[in-house]
Amino acid sequence: MSLSRRTRWEWSSLLARFGLLSWLLLGGTGAFASSDADLSTPTEVDPLPSPTQKSKPANLSPGTASKPSSQTVTLPEVDVTATSEWTSPELSSGEPNAPILPTAAPVISTYGVPTDVMDTPRQITPVNQTLLKAAGTLYQGYIDPISLSSILPTAYTQINGGMNDSITIRGRQALPYINGIEVTLQNNAQAMVPWSWNMVESMDIQEGPANAVFGATQASTGSVNYITKQPYFDQFRGRVWDTTGMYDQYLWGADAGGPVNDKVAWRFSYMGQDQGSYYQYMYNRQENFYVAVGAKPYENYKIDFYGDYGSYDFYPQFVDMMNRPTNALIRNGLYNTGVVPGFPGSVAQGGPITGSPTNPAFSTYAGSVVPINRRATLWSPYGGGQGTTGLAQLVQSLTVSEDLAIVNNTMFWYSSAQFVEPQVYYSEYVPGDYEIDNRTEVRWSYDPLAEQSEHRRSRREQDLLETAFGSLRLHNVIDTGLEWHYQYNNDYLSQNVMNYSNSWSIANPAAPGLTNPALFYLPSTKQFRSYINNPHASGGGEWQIPGAPAGYYYEPLNGAGGTTFGDYWAVAPFFQNNLDITEKLSLYFGVRATGYFWDYSTPAGPAGMPQIPNLTSASLQQSSLNPLLEISPVYKPFPWMTTYFTYNWSYVTNAAAFGGAAPTFDAASFRLLNQLIEGGLKFNLLDDKLFVTAAGFSQNQALNNISLPATLAQINGYEVNIAYQPNRNWWARLGYIYMHGIENWSSLPHGPSMAQNYSTAIALQEGLALNTSSVFPSGIYNMIGFPDQYASGTITYTSDAGIGVTLQGIAMSRQYLDYFYDTYIPSQFLMNLQVFYTQPKWELRLYIYNLGNQNYWLPFGVGSSGTRTFDEENIVAGWPFWIEGTAIWKF
Repeated sequence: MSLSRRTRWEWSSLLARFGLLSWLLLGGTGAFASSDADLSTPTEVDPLPSPTQKSKPANLSPGTASKPSSQTVTLPEVDVTATSEWTSPELSSGEPNAPILPTAAPVISTYGVPTDVMDTPRQITPVNQTLLKAAGTLYQGYIDPISLSSILPTAYTQINGGMNDSITIRGRQALPYINGIEVTLQNNAQAMVPWSWNMVESMDIQEGPANAVFGATQASTGSVNYITKQPYFDQFRGRVWDTTGMYDQYLWGADAGGPVNDKVAWRFSYMGQDQGSYYQYMYNRQENFYVAVGAKPYENYKIDFYGDYGSYDFYPQFVDMMNRPTNALIRNGLYNTGVVPGFPGSVAQGGPITGSPTNPAFSTYAGSVVPINRRATLWSPYGGGQGTTGLAQLVQSLTVSEDLAIVNNTMFWYSSAQFVEPQVYYSEYVPGDYEIDNRTEVRWSYDPLAEQSEHRRSRREQDLLETAFGSLRLHNVIDTGLEWHYQYNNDYLSQNVMNYSNSWSIANPAAPGLTNPALFYLPSTKQFRSYINNPHASGGGEWQIPGAPAGYYYEPLNGAGGTTFGDYWAVAPFFQNNLDITEKLSLYFGVRATGYFWDYSTPAGPAGMPQIPNLTSASLQQSSLNPLLEISPVYKPFPWMTTYFTYNWSYVTNAAAFGGAAPTFDAASFRLLNQLIEGGLKFNLLDDKLFVTAAGFSQNQALNNISLPATLAQINGYEVNIAYQPNRNWWARLGYIYMHGIENWSSLPHGPSMAQNYSTAIALQEGLALNTSSVFPSGIYNMIGFPDQYASGTITYTSDAGIGVTLQGIAMSRQYLDYFYDTYIPSQFLMNLQVFYTQPKWELRLYIYNLGNQNYWLPFGVGSSGTRTFDEENIVAGWPFWIEGTAIWKF
C-alpha cells in the first residue's frame, strides 16, 4: 500500500471518531431511551406496542413497557425497578421464583417493533437473570459450551477458544447484538477476546436470521440481543458478590446505582476474574467496568448512555486441546503415543498446501497406546494473549404524538487483541479495530378504519363476524428508517502452518522428557524456520508483525483467514409493517437493502520486507447491494394458540477473522445466500402457566471456511420447547431439537478441507501419515461436529423460606468428527445440581456440575464453524464433577 493511501485511511479513521464525538456532544437527532421512569407512572405505555393489541390504537409515547399478562406468581424483592423497551423489573430480578415464562416478558426485542412472544412468528426465548443464574452462565466468566443449552437445547455451543461473544443456535454461532445493534467485529461469534457478562442484564435468543430493522451482516442461523443493565430510578440499591470454584475459579463483582433526582439515574457495575481451568495451564484474567446513565429531561424525550470497558489477559483454548482423537480415546481414555523422527527440532507435515516434505507413515514411529489424564493439552508456556474492548452507546427517544415516535441508537465498539499459539502455529495481532453504527427509526401506528363511521364499520364487522378470521381491523404498526455503519480493520494473522497438532505426543512413557510443553514450540522447528522471511513460502512466508512482540509472525496473504487492512461503509434503508388484517390474522412484512462499500488491502509489513508480487499488493475495492425480505403470516384461531409461517431471504457477506474483508474476496463473497423457511405453533395454556412451542425449519446458509471459499449448506430440523410455572414455588423448562445438516461442495472442484482426513487410529492401521492437510473430492457431505438430537430439562423448587434446588439434565446423540463417519463421540447424558438460599439482603448458591462425573467429550469445531476442519486433530474433554459457590450481599 502506498503512503498516500495509508494517510487516507488514517484521515478516514480520524474523521469517523470526530463524527462520533460530535454526535455525543450535540445529542444526535431524534431518539428513544431504554431506561424508564419510576414504576409509579402506570399510565405510560411501551413505545413499541404489539400490533396485536386489539383494544385501541398503539400509543407510541416512550415509557413503561406494556404489562405482561396476569400471573399467579408472587414476586419477592425486586432488584431492578427501571424498565426499557426491552426489559422489566420482574424479568431482571434474578430471584429463583421470578417469572420465567416467555409470555411474562412485556415485549420481545428481536423483531423490529417489540411484540408479545405469542405474536412473533419465530422461536424466541427471553432469558432473564433467573434463567441465567439457573444455568450458571453468569458465574463461569465465559460462554460455556453447554450451560445455556440446559434451558434451550438448540443453544449447544462450541468452545471457540473461550473467545465467543454469542452462543450457537441450530448448529451455527448466532449473531450478537447489543441493545439492538449488531456487533460486526467478529467472525462466527468469535471475537478474539473473551466476552463481558458484566454488562448483561438479560437477553433475547431468536432462532433464525434477523429481521429487516436489525439487519444482518454475516450469515447466521440465529441472533442474540443482549440487553444491558439499566439505571435504577426508584432508590439507591446495589450488591456485592463473590464466586469461588474448583480448578482455581475466582470471580467477584459489585453493582450499585440510584436516582440523582426524579429525572436522572445511574448504575455502575464491576466484575473481576482470575480463573484457572480444568485444562492444564489455561487461564483467563479479566476486569470489566460498566456504567449506565438515564435521563428524562422532558415528558416526551429520553436519553440513555451505556459504557463498558474490559481488559483481558488469557490463554485462548484455540486448537490446543487434547490431540489425536480416536474411538479408543473417547471411549476408554487410551491415547496413541509416538513422536516423529528428529523431534522436536524437525517436525514434518505433509500435504500440498504447504509444500513441505511428506510425513513418514505414523506406523513407523508410533508408540504404545496408554491411558491419559483428561486435563492434558497441547499448551506451550510461550503462548498467551491480551486484549481490550470498549462500548459507548447512546439511545434516545422523542415522542411526537400518541402514534408517532422517533428512535435513535448510536453504538461505538472497540476491540484490540494479540495472542500467539506457538504449538500449532497461530498468531493474531490487532492493534485496534472499531465500528460505529447509527440507526434512526420512525415508529408509526396507523388504523385506517378508525376514520370510518361506526355504522359502516359495524356493518363490515358484522359481515365477517361468523368467519374464522374475526372482524376486519387493518391496524398497522410501522417501523421504518435508515441505518449506517462504519468499520475499520488493521489485522495481522498467521494460520497457514497451523496443521501440526497431531505431530506432538502429549503422553510418552518411554521418553517422558519429550512431553515437556516447552518443546511444543513450532517456530524452533526446521520447517517453520524455512518460512521466516521467505517470500516463496506459502502465503508469502512468515514475517515479524510491525509493533507486535518478538515471535509474532504473519503471512501477507492467507486466503479468507484475515490478514487485512482497510474499512467499509454500509447504508441500509428499511421498512417493516406489522399488520393486523383481522382480529385473528396478521401479516409481518419487512424489507431492507444494505449497500456496502469495501476497500481492503494487505497491511504494511516490517521494515525491509520486499514487495511480493500478487501478495503484498493484493487489494479489493468493491461495492455490493444486499437485500433482505421477510414475510410472515400469523393466525391466532384462539387467544391461547398461534400458528405462523416465516420466510426470510437475504444476502449476507463473508467475513475475515475480525469481521472485515480479506483482500482475496471476490464479488461473490459479498452476496451469500441466507434463507429461512419455518413454520410453528405456540400455546399459552392453563391460565398463563404453561407455554408450549414447536417449529419445523429449513435453513440455507453459506459456510465460512478457513482458507477456502464459502460453500452452501442446509440444516433441516424441528424442535419442541415447554415452559411451566404453576406457582411461586415451582418452574420447569424442557426442550428437544432434531437437526441434520449437509454441505454442498458440488459446484467447486474439491470438497471440504481437513487438517487430517482420518483418525490417528486409521493412520496407524493403514500405514498413513498424520497432518495430511488435504481436501476431499467435490460432492455433498453430511455436516459433522454436532449431535442430530439434543434434549435438556431444568426444574427448580423454592420453598417459602427461600431454600431451593435446581436440577438439570442434558442428553445428546452421537457426534461425528470426520466425513467418513468413522470417529465419533457416542450418545452422552449429564446432570447438574444447584442448591440455594435466598433472602432479601443476601443469597447463597452452590453449583454442582456433572453430578454423575461422566467422561463426556465435545468436538472442537461445531456444525457450521470453519474450525470443524480440526476435528480429527483436536477434541475437548468435558469437565468432570466440580463445584462452584456464590455469595451475594444486597443493599
